[in-house]
Amino acid sequence: MQQYDFIALRSFVAVVEVGSFKGAAEFLQVSTAAISRRISGLESTMGVKLLNRTTRQIDLTEAGRQFYQDVTEIFVSLDQAWEKVQLGTATIKGTLRIAAPLSFGMSKLSPALPNFMRRYPEIEVQLQLSDGMTDLVADGIDVAIRIGKLQDSSLVATHISDIERVFCASAAYLQRFGEPQSLLDLSTHNWLQYSLGSVKEQWRIVGNRPLVLSGSLTSNNGDVLKDAIVQGIGISLLPKFIVEQALATGDLQEILMDYKPAPLGLYALRPSRLYTPGKVKVLIDYLAEICV
Repeated sequence: MQQYDFIALRSFVAVVEVGSFKGAAEFLQVSTAAISRRISGLESTMGVKLLNRTTRQIDLTEAGRQFYQDVTEIFVSLDQAWEKVQLGTATIKGTLRIAAPLSFGMSKLSPALPNFMRRYPEIEVQLQLSDGMTDLVADGIDVAIRIGKLQDSSLVATHISDIERVFCASAAYLQRFGEPQSLLDLSTHNWLQYSLGSVKEQWRIVGNRPLVLSGSLTSNNGDVLKDAIVQGIGISLLPKFIVEQALATGDLQEILMDYKPAPLGLYALRPSRLYTPGKVKVLIDYLAEICV
């Protein structure tokens, strides 16, 4: 296989996985025109149309779908072979751009990163903390940490662990308003709500009866809610890593212990299954190690 054929194949796979010529160009750090020429050249060489292009989307033809599946398997095998060589004989190095939620980044990643950097001293870490949804391709992110239910996308997700959640309140709040004994009792309390859609609760229906919760504070950051709970403002359900220190010191109390909500999944997302550098793999392995 000639070299330009390999580059064209990479471009084709990138277009399919990212979903656009522009996104593939940004991912491969070339111009959109170059991606278009490579795909057109590949289709001309093969004598078959691989992609249906419209102003709004790009769809695979039947031939393109089969070709993508076969090419993907080839790239996966090459990627695995490269990783075996790199991890076995070469130094892991390079810039590693990580995106993570703010609370998880501060409480879990921040204390764990120094040990990771000592283990891999030639990796330069760039950590971006935000509770919003980061565009991995547009922002040049190598791996993003996500918590909660994942939306369908072209991103490749690796499940790292599950995150326990707990209902909690302060002793002062419980003394003043009483301790709820069931989920339905929460409807009479000041419920502090986490606002990001990826972790909307699934336990809001008890039997056939809707559980309507409301309160005086909504935030997209768990630490904001934790601080309000500690100050006796209300009750909430938060990831245990956010409140474990407050529970240990007695600033917060766990309540409704008989009602255990489903844990949240902790995932590492990367833009493509085809190009997984060693620096990304060792980070994912390290996260699985520290998040057990």
